[in-house]
Amino acid sequence: MLAPTADDPRGHPRCAWFAPTPGGCTIGASALGAGAAEDLLDEAVEALAELDPRVRECVPAGPAISGPLSCGFSPGSAAGPDGLRVGDAAGLVNPFTGEGLSGAVQSGRLAARAILSEVDDPAAARREYERLLGAAFVGYFETARHAARRYHLAWRVLAAGAGSEHPFYAKGRRAVVLPEGASALAGAEPLELPPATRLRLLPFLAACDEVCLSIVRGDWPFLARMFTADREEELLLRPAIGFFAALTAGGGRPARGDASVAAAIELATLGALAFLGPAGTPKDVRGVDWESATTVLAGDYLLGQASRLIAEAVPDLSWSFSDWLGELAALRANVVTTGVEAEAVFASLFEFPLRIGAALGGADAEVFRACGEVLGKLFLRTEDVLALRGERTRLDATLTDLLGGRISPLPELLAMPGLTAEALPPRALPVAVEAAREAFAEFGQACDRLPDPAARELLEAVGGWVVAGVP
Repeated sequence: MLAPTADDPRGHPRCAWFAPTPGGCTIGASALGAGAAEDLLDEAVEALAELDPRVRECVPAGPAISGPLSCGFSPGSAAGPDGLRVGDAAGLVNPFTGEGLSGAVQSGRLAARAILSEVDDPAAARREYERLLGAAFVGYFETARHAARRYHLAWRVLAAGAGSEHPFYAKGRRAVVLPEGASALAGAEPLELPPATRLRLLPFLAACDEVCLSIVRGDWPFLARMFTADREEELLLRPAIGFFAALTAGGGRPARGDASVAAAIELATLGALAFLGPAGTPKDVRGVDWESATTVLAGDYLLGQASRLIAEAVPDLSWSFSDWLGELAALRANVVTTGVEAEAVFASLFEFPLRIGAALGGADAEVFRACGEVLGKLFLRTEDVLALRGERTRLDATLTDLLGGRISPLPELLAMPGLTAEALPPRALPVAVEAAREAFAEFGQACDRLPDPAARELLEAVGGWVVAGVP
């Protein structure tokens, strides 16, 4: 990502890529706005050569090929009277990278699904295709417009975090830039649930997504893809699942406003994620330090919007919600200053959705709170196991990031304050595995105390998903 300089609000962002091929390579570049193709390619070569000096030694295998890319996707223009447009024809080109193959494949699949669902009614098939496209690519067409104005905010956010392994930036890159999009945000296999449970849960999650999207798509459209996973294919761990389990444990159905409460908790959790990783090193630049600024802007924006949503949907919960945010801030501050009790932060993140859901649904809030706390502990311990084995974690953080950001319980488990990834003792992995197993056993005992069988079944599936990476 070749971002404009921080002091040039009118600069055009560009992207360069390098793809090895047998006996050579392909070098490409894309840019927002008009410009000379030769100059853009030269700039791409220089930028890529900083990563691999051999790029400068490449000899062109033929003339450079260039042309305009259409990023003007809109669901309403993708279904014409004579057929359904897919891929580049529908404007489904990633405005940040110029990549269009994944959009072509995904839109082609959606077009086939729409046609098969309405074989005898072309008009209905067009409407269904528009609906599917709007759900799958929300955030892309808003982002495409936003990327060309307002100081290229979305681009600068991505470019600033392109080299950062902070969990917030890692999730943002996957949601917006990579072809896999939101479907792989959790870094694990999809959460498998019994068909009847899944059928009850999906409408509630869809309602939560609609609320989240209505809030973020206008101001921070690049975050919108985080709420658009294809629920028919991929079900990922999220706070709303625990909230739903506790909410319905009292025997009732979700009421008006409950989806807004769950959405507020999810927005707040994402906002908290912006502050959980290692703090970025302030950059001495002329203009804006976009990486540091984005962490604060995005985190504060999400937390503020979540608080507003709670106040509008269920005013009586405002005090509880603000107390929870205050508790999170205090717990995180304690971890940063002392280096201990990282598990307490995640215990709070996981217990609040269950506790509030139970309170709203008339179930035993204390039983669900205890279950959520152990689930948060289990989640963080499993992260350590995955990181120690060099596997992708659910936070998209390496072991260095977990330890450096003080979001790992390993220093306490090993009784080694200030532990770094370079100073790991041989016993680190066995200790982490045993700690995760202990937490899973404790979680099973907490689930056994849940009086509602449906809630117990759902949360046991969640716990099994969390600990799946532990041998």
